[in-house]
Amino acid sequence: MKKFAMFLTAALFAVAATAAYSQSLAELAQMEKERRAEIKNGIKVITNAEAARYRSGPVTTFSASAEPAPKTETDAKGGKTEGEASAAKAVSDEPVDFQGRTESYWRKTMAEARRKVKDLENEANVVVLRLNDLQTQFYREDDGFKREGIQREIQKTFYEQDKNKENLAKAKDALRDLEKEARKSGALPGWVD
Repeated sequence: MKKFAMFLTAALFAVAATAAYSQSLAELAQMEKERRAEIKNGIKVITNAEAARYRSGPVTTFSASAEPAPKTETDAKGGKTEGEASAAKAVSDEPVDFQGRTESYWRKTMAEARRKVKDLENEANVVVLRLNDLQTQFYREDDGFKREGIQREIQKTFYEQDKNKENLAKAKDALRDLEKEARKSGALPGWVD
């Protein structure tokens, strides 16, 4: 019986609270009309029929009231200068990490680091294919002078392969360090993925 009384009391309280704060449908419609009047018509809606055109393109978001930040020179490290960072803070309404770097900064930086790793991996594949081709040419050739020329090319390709491995290892380390830095600075996981 006590449970039923408690349930009945809670139900009556919920009904009374919703009745006290309820608005008429006309009031809600008027508020929505005013809200839509405030929004500018610069918003483009993409339908399912148009979505295929935008699938492979980059994702960009913007605020209609924000103006583009003035371009300034970057410092020697390739980061933003103080003027550019303060201009970005003043103009942008993007979320930022603990050090004031925006979502677009992290997305761009991580994309560049990943692109560098991908390019070096592709270059490594090309070097391996060239090395295999040169070795095939070497064993096919009967002329000793031509074999010496091919052997020099093979040695150059081995050197290129070693350089590529070093650069790839550095690029992967830089990517891991950048991910650690992003986590430490409070960048959200979606910004670095």
